[in-house]
Amino acid sequence: MSVRADPWVRPADQQRGGQTMLQPSFTPRDAFWVLGIQERANPMQVDYSAFWARFEQRLAEVQPLATGPDGYGVYFPTAEEDIVDVFGGMAVTPGTTPPEGLVLREVPAGHYARFECTMQDIGATWGAIFGEWAPTSGHEIDHASPCFERFAPGCHEGTEPVRIHVAVR
Repeated sequence: MSVRADPWVRPADQQRGGQTMLQPSFTPRDAFWVLGIQERANPMQVDYSAFWARFEQRLAEVQPLATGPDGYGVYFPTAEEDIVDVFGGMAVTPGTTPPEGLVLREVPAGHYARFECTMQDIGATWGAIFGEWAPTSGHEIDHASPCFERFAPGCHEGTEPVRIHVAVR
């Protein structure tokens, strides 16, 4: 088992209000394409409110091209330590022509550990995944593949969970 230190684990995030870490489900996932915005950054230093506000400004261009109503936050690995391409967008069909200023990326097929949480618990859940679950799970995190969050309609209101997908081998 290989577990690398991850840039989004803060000691404060490892506490989830006394909650027990939920066990993930495991699921294969086919490759899919996403269209949206991207910035290269340490994920712990991103102003996510501003990031998603930037995406909201482009939503009218992305939504008509989307294959469904779900939003995606994707963390594409880079060659730089503690730096990822932070991506926000929606799933689209392969070959979609991106409007100017938007980015089209492929999320490769893979096997994922899938965790569910509320919008309020996203940071704490990421911290618990890499701070508690990964070191003791017996599963190897696939650091060459992206991790992603799937935001279904209703997740902001709390009627649907946020689904965090962590690539595993």
